[in-house]
Formats: sequence, C-alpha cells, structure tokens
Amino acid sequence: MIKYIFLLFFSIFLLSGCGDELSTSTTDDSANITKSLLTGTWTAKCSDNTTASTSSKTVLVFSASGDNLAATTTNYSDLSCVTQSSVFTKKLNTLELGSKTKTSQNQIINKFTAKVTDITLEPKTSSVIMSLNKSSFCELTGWGSGETSVAGLTCGSITYNAVSDTHSDIIQINSEKTFIRLGNITNAASTGYPKTLYTQEYYK
Repeated sequence: MIKYIFLLFFSIFLLSGCGDELSTSTTDDSANITKSLLTGTWTAKCSDNTTASTSSKTVLVFSASGDNLAATTTNYSDLSCVTQSSVFTKKLNTLELGSKTKTSQNQIINKFTAKVTDITLEPKTSSVIMSLNKSSFCELTGWGSGETSVAGLTCGSITYNAVSDTHSDIIQINSEKTFIRLGNITNAASTGYPKTLYTQEYYK
C-alpha cells in the first residue's frame, strides 16, 4: 500500500493531468485573470488510476479577497471517488497575479506567486495510518486520524515546500470563464515557473 501512498501524495498539483497535450495555437482564447474572477471553489473531475485501483479529486478554493488558496486533493481507495483514503492539502496566502503572457508553446497564461502557509496530510482509514507509521512516511511515526503537517519534510523522494516558501505557478482561464488550469510543476523553467499547463480543468 505504501507505494501507492507515494504516488497519491506526490504533490497537490501533480494530480492534475498529463501536462503538454494542450493546443499550441497562437489564438488568444483565454480571458484576463483577476482575483475577483478566481474567487470561489473550482473542482476537477474524478481522476482514476486503474493500475492502482484508486482515484482522486482536487478542489481549489480561492478566498473572497482572492489572496488565499487552499488546494485539496482527496484520495480514494476505489475508481469512482467514493471511499476516502486520505486528504492532502496545500494552503497558500498573499497570492499575487502577474501580467498576462504566454508559454513557449503559445499557451496564454498568467504567472502567480504565493507564500506557503502549510501542507498537510490526513489519513482517513486505519490501514493508511498503519502503513504510514510502518514506513515512517515523511520520517514520522506518530500518524493518527487528524491532519499532520508535512511542510518542509521529505516524503519518499519528494521534499515539500516549507512554511513561508514561495510557490511559483502559472494559471489559465478560458474565454468563457468556466474553467481554469494550473501549471505543470514537473516541467519548471530555471525561473521556477512551470513551462506548460496541465490538461486538467477545474470548474466552478
């Protein structure tokens, strides 16, 4: 089970699609992004992993001011996003939007930065708790049923941002303002910003 835990918790924004399969047309079919447009809850569709017989769903919640973002991925022990196994949350504040620009693949985006306030993992079943403790996941052995902060910790091969670290990302909203996409953080430039967008769409 622990190998699937590594996959599920790799990163809050790594559960967001397969990266580079978006149109590279130079047509600007995106909208100008403002904090007021982002305010509210954006939800992705259930994403299944047939190899592991698991699934996950990510929800992005922007505060009323647009300055704070909580990105929560709920992981499930089935393929239909029914039975929760764990919840992984990344919380950001002081979000600042950059000007509208485009990626090297001509994807229209806005850069943004924010500060990490916490990154937490909450196991939802006794079997997940047992696996986390048995493997000393994130070098911790006191896993229980509540949220545990993993900010700044190394969990398997991933070292998470520490509290107050800067999170650099890119974001796109379509011209109808119905969905947003985030950056593929596995494909970052030397500046720290993702080079491309995930294909995963988040809807209000």
